Amino acid sequence: MNMQEEEIHLRDYWRILSKRRGIALTFFCVVVGIVLVYSFAATPIYQGTAQLFFEPERNQTLNFAEGGAAVIQTKDSTEYFNTQKGIVSSRAFADRVIRKLQLDHNPYFMALKDKGKNSFMAVLMQKIRTLFPEKKKPDAVNPFPDAVFKPELDPALTDIVLANMDLDIGRMTTLMKINYRADNPAVAAGMANGIANALIEENIDIRVKPYRDASEWLSSKLIQAKDVVAKTEQMLQQYREGKGIVSFDNNENVVNQELQELISQLVQTQGKRQESEIKYRQIESVINSPERLATVPDVMNNLVIQGLRNQELDIKKQLSELSEKYGPKHPQVINATSQLATVERNIISEARKMLNAAKTDFEIASSREASLKKSIDMQKQKVMDLTRKAIDFNVLAGEAGNNKQFYELLLKKYQEASLSSAISTSNLQLVDPATIPESPIKPKRGLNALLAVMVGVFGGIFAAFFVDYMDDTIKTAEDVEKKLGLTLLDIVPLSTGKSGSVFMTSDPKSAAAEAFRTIRTGLMLSSAVNPLKVFLITSATPNEGKTTTAVNLAVAMSQMGEKVLIVDCDMRRKSLHNIFDISSDTGISDVLIDPTRISQGIKRLDAYPNLDILIGGTTAPNPSELLGSERMKAFIAKVRGYYDRVIIDSPPLLAFSDSLVLASLADGVITVIWGGKTPRDILQKEIQSLSGINARIVGAVLNKVDITKRSYYYYPYYKYYDSDTKTRKRQKT
Repeated sequence: MNMQEEEIHLRDYWRILSKRRGIALTFFCVVVGIVLVYSFAATPIYQGTAQLFFEPERNQTLNFAEGGAAVIQTKDSTEYFNTQKGIVSSRAFADRVIRKLQLDHNPYFMALKDKGKNSFMAVLMQKIRTLFPEKKKPDAVNPFPDAVFKPELDPALTDIVLANMDLDIGRMTTLMKINYRADNPAVAAGMANGIANALIEENIDIRVKPYRDASEWLSSKLIQAKDVVAKTEQMLQQYREGKGIVSFDNNENVVNQELQELISQLVQTQGKRQESEIKYRQIESVINSPERLATVPDVMNNLVIQGLRNQELDIKKQLSELSEKYGPKHPQVINATSQLATVERNIISEARKMLNAAKTDFEIASSREASLKKSIDMQKQKVMDLTRKAIDFNVLAGEAGNNKQFYELLLKKYQEASLSSAISTSNLQLVDPATIPESPIKPKRGLNALLAVMVGVFGGIFAAFFVDYMDDTIKTAEDVEKKLGLTLLDIVPLSTGKSGSVFMTSDPKSAAAEAFRTIRTGLMLSSAVNPLKVFLITSATPNEGKTTTAVNLAVAMSQMGEKVLIVDCDMRRKSLHNIFDISSDTGISDVLIDPTRISQGIKRLDAYPNLDILIGGTTAPNPSELLGSERMKAFIAKVRGYYDRVIIDSPPLLAFSDSLVLASLADGVITVIWGGKTPRDILQKEIQSLSGINARIVGAVLNKVDITKRSYYYYPYYKYYDSDTKTRKRQKT
């Protein structure tokens, strides 16, 4: 059969909630009860809050380059806050707080520590540890001898501090909040302020630590540099003394000065030599030509020669005048001529003196020049020797200078770092110290109660729907029709009386008896044209009430005047003989083996007119083969013609194959379902098995239904009918 999904309405949800109201109310009461008990029994916790103002941190980077400026970097506020949050949540900072506030001597915190040791969880964990052998701890050998390990003052106190403090920051602000929680309001406020001050000190230490480290490093390097400078200066002085040289500086060195002086003298001497040589050459070129002496400036500048030249001119003038008056033989002319020759000879003689003097000057200058050149060559050799010595000196001097320069740089940076390490300012400021709180932050009883009610209501609703979703059993008529696709014949309520299993006779006014009458009527009306004679009553699993259903249905049909036969084909668990109190000597198993014993096997009771009963009989070793035999077919064909209705009680279908064999012989199959107990998937397997052999499923009976539950609210008339019947019985008695 095809099962159709129908639209779910709001009333379906209401039915589910009404049906599972017990689960919802239980969940609600449990949640609200637990929260209220906790809220009123829990120790109040107070929170102290200290507010800090912070500026974006600026880091100065040391720069060892000469003349370099310090690099300033500004951190992002979010990054800075995350850094501070990491510092506050670190064990090292908590240990600092403990040491600063001396919490190891504080009675309050020592009591907290003892309480933690004696708590239930601590004792439980200690007992659990005793159940397992503890591994041997390794020897406490430090593999890093250069590393310094600072142990915590008290790890238990560190855990307590870390568990109760936190750091918070507002949005778009430069304010931080230090929170500390404690059951003592004074402790909460005092710890918040102490942690805030410790955080300020921590930030100061962090800021100056690079400078302190740099100062220590520079101090050690200064000592080394100072020793190096002293050593190199000493080596330099020893070199000077060993070479006998005061200074290798060109401006201060005597050898170089002497060389420069000689060169200067040489230049001057060369100039004089050239001068004297020119003078000598000029005089020498005209010495034999008196008439050309006047072309030599030096000769003409000679005072003696100038005087002689004047005399010569005067004599020539006189001679010219005498020659005009007298003849060449005139004594005056001769005398004048003789004087002129004497003067000329004197001029040449004086010129030769000048020539000799020029030659002497030239030779002296040449000799001086040669001497100076020789001296310069010797001085150059001395300079070269000095230069070779200066190479090693300059190496030593350069090394000494570099060492001295490095020492001076280190000294300058050391002074800067020492000055910076003395900084005691922080970018954190305590602007709002914590005050003693007046009210606890938890438990918030009003809020807890409101949340408990909300969680209880919605959680209860969720639990109700969840349980209903997980409950896959068939409970209502809608479940039979929607989930199984079967026709519900009727619901048989759960009987709480002690009147036996045959309700039709023991309690005919009961709701169960009325349900079987309804089933009987439905079966008769559904097959009015082609009446169904042979009905197989089965179930998916045991104990679902199929035998009770078969008995009451057979009795109900017999009460309508129909001739009915009920057959107990559940040969493995025969029960009809107990219900009707019949001896189990001859039954269906005996009839199938020997058909002539059918009259012996069918029983009739006076209390049940029109009803014949065929019990299970002798236990058969092979029930399935016996029920599927040709004799069984012949038996069904025979009783079909004699009775109006044949009711067959069969074993559970999923447990044994007997029901499938009998279903192929019956006109219709009625499956009995234990309401609220049998899962849907098991029933679907049963339906699939019956559909596989083309058996006709007439409908389903929902049995053992507790109609007192709200989930079956649409059957209230049963309860009313039962109570009305009982009232009438009491009135009769």
